[in-house]
Amino acid sequence: MRKILIALLVFISAGTFAQEQHNLVPNPSFEEVDGKIKDAGMVTLAQPWRAINMNPVDLYSTNAKNSEFSVPDNKYGAEKANTGNNYAGVSFYGYRGRMPRTYLGTRLTNPLTEGREYCMKFHVSLADRSKYAANNLAMYVTADSIVEPSEKNLAFEPQIKSLTNKPFEQQFLWTPICGIYKAKGGEQFIVIGNFNTDEETQLETLRMSREFTGRQSYDAYYYIDDVSVIPMDVAGEDCVCDKIAGGKMEVEFKKFGTDKEEAAKATTSYIVNSDGSRVEKTEAAAGAAGAAGATEAAEASKSYPESEEIMFNNTKFIPGSAENAKLDKLADYLKANQNVQVKVVGHADPSEESVPFIGKRRAFNVQKELIKRGIDKDRIPYESRETSEPKSDSDSNMNQRVSFELM
Repeated sequence: MRKILIALLVFISAGTFAQEQHNLVPNPSFEEVDGKIKDAGMVTLAQPWRAINMNPVDLYSTNAKNSEFSVPDNKYGAEKANTGNNYAGVSFYGYRGRMPRTYLGTRLTNPLTEGREYCMKFHVSLADRSKYAANNLAMYVTADSIVEPSEKNLAFEPQIKSLTNKPFEQQFLWTPICGIYKAKGGEQFIVIGNFNTDEETQLETLRMSREFTGRQSYDAYYYIDDVSVIPMDVAGEDCVCDKIAGGKMEVEFKKFGTDKEEAAKATTSYIVNSDGSRVEKTEAAAGAAGAAGATEAAEASKSYPESEEIMFNNTKFIPGSAENAKLDKLADYLKANQNVQVKVVGHADPSEESVPFIGKRRAFNVQKELIKRGIDKDRIPYESRETSEPKSDSDSNMNQRVSFELM
């Protein structure tokens, strides 16, 4: 029996090694990181991964300098890595644009061979503080490098998507999404994201587990780990990820779109534990939550934090965790005063001229943080004044900022 067990372990190890050896995705579980994770949007430290449009993609690690991007506990919840110590985070949906979508991509180590079939796979886990679960979690493969120099959503026809294409609501458990792709030849770039419109995206509305405190984020934010593109002739598996009880594949394919029945389901709220199971919400709990929300709104409506400014280190354009209290204060005010609009204005010091459009980047990232806190994008437009309005001629730190103006 012992000999059989040893032989089985050797066989499994050999199969795993063969898959890793033939995986065309570089740095597939984001373990190779050049530097320390200090802020949001630092996936570029895990080269050659990058954000595909202007919206940065987050990176998480047990070695992160900022606890908000640590593993397993971070600003979005708690999740161990599927493999190793690191993973990325991607937003597949934002309620009414309150949080922009992000897209994660890389170049494969070698182009795909014409006519050869590949098993393409990535693993997802819904973040605990996300208010929504979404479908249309997909991978797009192309021969051309994609660089979108704006915040707009990408619109491609992805080749890899769940056959059932239901909202992925599983938390605290990694779920694979995979499919077989027959190469046309020369494809060498992959992008992970949601390539459909909001109207074509089905949602489940969730209430946060009692294990967590704070606000939910108005998005469908998923952790991403273990991305692979492996030739089917060496994959050693059937490349089937859509299964039901009994192990049979569920082959029904749902078309994109939200019909009336699905729309009704999308408005139903329920509490989800960290293991993905639902919890019944009591009327008493709902009443307590409502009372707490009313008290919070009353406090927030008292005064506008007009003197608040978000400060930045030299040449940096992502707000540090020390500025969170200011962002929370402004978000609370805007939630309590729904008719108010605030312009987010980015500034820079002349000493930062080596970083192009740094004022604009600062304003954009502050807008993004407010969107994460539930503020509608249309209420917080941003602009940049770069070095045109310095606060000080002698102290560069005072010029490295984002200010706010009532509209």
